[in-house]
Amino acid sequence: MSMPQEYSAWLQSLGFTEISFGYAGIKLLLPEELEEGQTGYSISSDNQPLCNGEEGAWKPQWLVIGSDTLVGDPIILNTSNSTIMSAVHGEGVWEPFPIAGGFSAFALALNAVQKASAGRENPVALESNPLPEAERKKIVQSIADANGEEINLEFWELILESGLP
Repeated sequence: MSMPQEYSAWLQSLGFTEISFGYAGIKLLLPEELEEGQTGYSISSDNQPLCNGEEGAWKPQWLVIGSDTLVGDPIILNTSNSTIMSAVHGEGVWEPFPIAGGFSAFALALNAVQKASAGRENPVALESNPLPEAERKKIVQSIADANGEEINLEFWELILESGLP
């Protein structure tokens, strides 16, 4: 596994590794956690490679850098083009979808969600302080604008939902 050098510096400049918003959230891996974080994705628990080139298999250029804390889906860095992706786990095939066009767009999205999470870090706090729909739309639009390309905005919309999962 080769960790892109920019990840460590990017993570340090981000200034946080976890966001909690109601039931949802994102947890990013520290650089020293990346190797272990690949277990179950690019390598098996007995250290066997899982990148076999078959359709729907994990690709060698994909690096797990975190997870969605609600359902545990991986946050993936495509090291061949720096796209940040996610994918539904437990489906038998990997079909990642882009959630950010690169580190800077990902940082913008994470910072926007973190700012919106103040006073909404858990389900009880979110229920008593729901995110206004206009603010949610503004955050999602800023994420779309930062990417300038096709990403899956539903990923961000679901994190910012104020209803129960």
